[in-house]
Amino acid sequence: MQQGGTQYIDSFGLVRSGSDVQGETPIVRFERLVGDLPAQQDNAMVSWSLKGETDTVGRHWLHVGIRACPVLVCQRCMQPFVYQVQAENTLQVMKSEAELDALEAREEDEDEVTERIVGTQRMDVLALVEDELILALPYVPKHEVCPSLPEALADSGSDDARPSPFAVLGKLKKD
Repeated sequence: MQQGGTQYIDSFGLVRSGSDVQGETPIVRFERLVGDLPAQQDNAMVSWSLKGETDTVGRHWLHVGIRACPVLVCQRCMQPFVYQVQAENTLQVMKSEAELDALEAREEDEDEVTERIVGTQRMDVLALVEDELILALPYVPKHEVCPSLPEALADSGSDDARPSPFAVLGKLKKD
C-alpha cells in the first residue's frame, strides 16, 4: 500500500506481469479535483488500485478502481454534502500514439467504446487516479433529498402530484 506522494509506475511492466499496485492519498493532493470544490474534510482520503492484465489475444489492460468521499455543493439547495464515489474502469494500454490513432480510426463506426491510453515506463499514477475521479463525479451534484429545502419545493419534484402537460394534447387528439 502506497501513501501520499507522486507515484510512477512502468505501465508496460505492470500489464505484462499482471501485477497490481494500490494506495491511499489525501484528497487535497488532487489539486485539479479540489480546485473548484468547497473545503474538503481534513482526513478525507482517496483509495485507489491499479491491476495490469494481458489477455489471450495479447492486448494489455489496466483496471483502475477508486473510492473517495469528496465534498460537493448540491445544485438544488446550494449546501455542501459528502458524495460517495466508488468507480471502476478498464483501460486498454497501447504501445504508441500511432497505434492508438490507427485502432481508433478502424473502430469509429462501432457502438462499443473502449477507453485507451498510451502506456509509458513512467506513468504518473496519481494523475490517472485524479482523471478517473473527476470523470466519476456527477455533472450536477445534488442530495437524494435536500435537508434544507422548504416542504413546498421538496414536493415539487414529485411527478405523481402533477399531471402531464401533454395530457391536454392527448384529449384534443381524441376529440
